Amino acid sequence: MLQKLDARKTMLQDVLTVQPSPRVERLREEYLRSELVLSIDRDRIEARVLGETEGEPLVLRRAKAFAAIVREIPVEIFDDELIVGWFWGSPHGCAFSVKGDPTLEYRLDELTTRDRNPVTISEEQKQILLEEIIPFWKGNGKWELSRTSSLYDDLFLPELNDLMFVNGSPQPNGPINTRFMRGGHVGHTIANHEKVLEKGFLGIQKEAEDRLARLDLSDPEELKKIPFLKGVVIAMEAAAKIGQRFATRARALADDEKSPERKEDLLRIAKACDRAPAHPAETFHEALQTVWFVHILHWWETSGTAAISPGRVDQYLYPFYDRDIREGRLTEREAQELIDCYLLRFSAFTYNGVSDPEGNLTDALYGAAHHIDVGGYKPDGSDATNALSYMFIEGMMHTRLQEPNFGLLVHSKTPEDLLIKACQLCALGTGHPMFLNHDTIINNLLGRGTMGGPPISLELARTAATFGCNEPCVPGMDSGMIIGASISVPLAFEFALSNGWSRAHNRQLGPETGDPKSFASFEDFRDAFRKQLSWMIERASIANNIVEPLMASLESTVFQSALFDDCIEKGICREAGGARYNAGPFVSIQGSPDFGDSLAAMKKHVFDDKTITMDALLDALDRNFEGCESLHRKLLDTPKFGNDDDEADEQTVWLKHVFAEEVIKHKNTRGGHRTPVEIPLSGYVTGGTGVGALPSGRLAGQPLAAGIGPTSGSDMNGPTAVLNSVAKINHAEFFGGQTFNMRLDPSIFDDPSGFKRMADFIRTFVDLKIHQVQFNIVSSDVLEAAQEEPESYRDLMVRVAGYVTQFVELPRAVQNTIIARTEHGL
Repeated sequence: MLQKLDARKTMLQDVLTVQPSPRVERLREEYLRSELVLSIDRDRIEARVLGETEGEPLVLRRAKAFAAIVREIPVEIFDDELIVGWFWGSPHGCAFSVKGDPTLEYRLDELTTRDRNPVTISEEQKQILLEEIIPFWKGNGKWELSRTSSLYDDLFLPELNDLMFVNGSPQPNGPINTRFMRGGHVGHTIANHEKVLEKGFLGIQKEAEDRLARLDLSDPEELKKIPFLKGVVIAMEAAAKIGQRFATRARALADDEKSPERKEDLLRIAKACDRAPAHPAETFHEALQTVWFVHILHWWETSGTAAISPGRVDQYLYPFYDRDIREGRLTEREAQELIDCYLLRFSAFTYNGVSDPEGNLTDALYGAAHHIDVGGYKPDGSDATNALSYMFIEGMMHTRLQEPNFGLLVHSKTPEDLLIKACQLCALGTGHPMFLNHDTIINNLLGRGTMGGPPISLELARTAATFGCNEPCVPGMDSGMIIGASISVPLAFEFALSNGWSRAHNRQLGPETGDPKSFASFEDFRDAFRKQLSWMIERASIANNIVEPLMASLESTVFQSALFDDCIEKGICREAGGARYNAGPFVSIQGSPDFGDSLAAMKKHVFDDKTITMDALLDALDRNFEGCESLHRKLLDTPKFGNDDDEADEQTVWLKHVFAEEVIKHKNTRGGHRTPVEIPLSGYVTGGTGVGALPSGRLAGQPLAAGIGPTSGSDMNGPTAVLNSVAKINHAEFFGGQTFNMRLDPSIFDDPSGFKRMADFIRTFVDLKIHQVQFNIVSSDVLEAAQEEPESYRDLMVRVAGYVTQFVELPRAVQNTIIARTEHGL
């Protein structure tokens, strides 16, 4: 085991182009040693200002709260920093879900003493939370008006309440899970960073002022736009001053600094912040600092959000880098250090949502899905690779942390040396990068553009990037596509086998689709299953149509909306449809291979070969196969998805198509359509706990498939067979993307030829038009050792599903699923 770990260190030295600077090494080590400290400054300011502005239009109140946060939140510059500003005030800061967790006041002591991820909370902070912030949201903030289950009761839709709650408590394994829409802000998008770099916040403020001046005040519809546009002016005026606050602080520290080197650093910071982000950026340092300020300001405006991403950083930052290099203001090594310092900041984000007593977040996700892409196409169809594409990959080699979630946009013209560089990063075993098929993503967007609203041109589609896990969008134009609802395929399957009877509620809940014992053919069963699935998707759409306008009225954004094309011109926020494109929210599915395998087994044994009766199958499922060993073995031996067997793969392919087809039938409230997605995060583990035995042979409670790849251990014919099976899915119609996990044997890279073999494998993935693939390349020996000695493996990163995190911070059940994945050679 130690030899393998030592080999990993040697490989890092072998693949690096330049060594990380001592500053970067120190900053990385500081992160790995960090412990969580609560920050309440933002929440306290927000509650105060919203209370002071009671009675004003809510969009103006939120703009004033944002402006006060930017003016008042403490700013500090820490040792070794070259890029400044933190989400929660310091590298160790974290925030609580004050609005999203009504139980918080009862759990403060638990949060400070739990074994995993304890949070340092001062007695003064506890007092402020209990006496100021939480009472505000329970009183004037009106928790009861937030997007909770009571809305469905109030609107006389108890059926929806039943679908999502049991005895008033959310059911994570219920037929429909809408916790994202009920608890968090929309997020899930990429702002127009080029616009900020070109105009600065003061330029965007002027744009809003000009639009105000052009309003036709005799038109009642135009009058409605005044609060939003005034809010944008307030927000941009405040945001423009954040740089000067840091510049002032940097100069004050420089005055007292004894080290000449650090004094010079502080003066560089001050100079960059003199312009960034108020004015158009002129240098690479200013541009990088501006982009970082934009990023943290999203959370200063709306803390309960996720998956807001910087996008294709190599594209919009390259002109600044190129000019600085040509004109002698910057060296390549200095630029690399700036990139490294920028990349190190993302992993410091910690948002403590609702968690169990052991400190595991409900979805075992620590972070906010900050996603960065490099590579891809230019709008004219040529390859977009540039020097920064390589340097950001190099930076991920230097930093080797869980975030940003790093992707390479691969296509038919991707240069071989860039692909090899990405494979070298992947071989380090950090879970980065994921490989995203830009050809397929372009098809995703072109297809989505046919469903209503403004069409998406080919040139725009080629600018596509991804956010969050791997969800495609048009940067600066897509309003945001949060996971609006997660549909339980297991329960659709159960309802098809029970004629709509819900075991959880002990009554009829789904539609009656027939007694399965009476089905004369496999098509009869598939028809019943489709009806149950369609019924759930329709109810999810109804729930989202209730929630979407509430989000627009209660949590409209002005800062964020101003960074999306058309919001200022339309005079409305992105939550209300102000952005140019308004697809979504996502409707997600999980476990599709489990149910494809189950359908295939039923087709073969119950309907085609008639070796198992429906009575015997239902009895065995009820008994979790106890006493049914022969039948169970027959089901387990049935060919499974992932082995390039057409009959085995057919049902998973059918299920995916039916789901996508049903989802896009439904419109949202902003002029777009629902968007299908399969991105399970770690929900494939918790989701599996509520699923009974399946006809595939899977036992009750076991994890589901971790995305669209084969169920754990069922892929027996090698990695190319897996690709061929997954390629049979129509990836172009899954407009929100799909997660595809694979695991490779680290010994592939004992020889440098392994990088070329992996690059060829990725070329095949592109040719097969698969949306995305991501890898874990770490041995089971190392993973098992990390389970036993977690303190010795703090920097061991793994890819769970769409995200990377520290292996030792995952719940044991999730760790075990990663170890259980098939380890392929090439």
